Amino acid sequence: MTHFDFYFDPVCPFAWAASRWLHDRAAAHDAEVDWHLMSLAILNENEEPESDEQRRQLETARRLGRVVAAATAKAGADAIDPLYTALGKRIHHAGDEMTPTVVAEVLTEAGLPAELADAMDDASFDDAVRESHQRGQDALGEDGGSPILGIDGTFFFGPVLADLPTGDEADALYSALVTLAGTSTFAQLKRPADPPAFS
Repeated sequence: MTHFDFYFDPVCPFAWAASRWLHDRAAAHDAEVDWHLMSLAILNENEEPESDEQRRQLETARRLGRVVAAATAKAGADAIDPLYTALGKRIHHAGDEMTPTVVAEVLTEAGLPAELADAMDDASFDDAVRESHQRGQDALGEDGGSPILGIDGTFFFGPVLADLPTGDEADALYSALVTLAGTSTFAQLKRPADPPAFS
């Protein structure tokens, strides 16, 4: 059985596209996925944001990371998948601003206590976010963005998906990545990509 580790930041559209593809294909192939938090806010903390929009996005990433950490502390790692799914639908499809009220609604949708939204402004969860983020960086072996994917213990930055693959293409991607992960000499393959647009 193939085992995946998927490190994501909830605000990252590339990670969201990859996670939905992996969610579907892993289920079809009876594979296991462990979901883990990484943080674009931590990754970029020594860089000045290029715009006010990026600054807001990184602040949202920091605040949502705290919520995911709080949910994990409260309900265990099994809480991450439904919470990420609920967050992703509201961020990437509905385009909702992640206010405490919206995050409380998302938590309820994920079967978690709404009061965990208070963690958005609770810096005591920052250490847990940083520890999870660092585990992903250490597994990759260098600084990497969102997502980071581990396949049976071999880790890559990506896949960076500009859209959600479907049908035969989705399955071909799954097979290709599993094959690449099992190829000891493979290191990297890259081409430019624009962020995916969800509806």
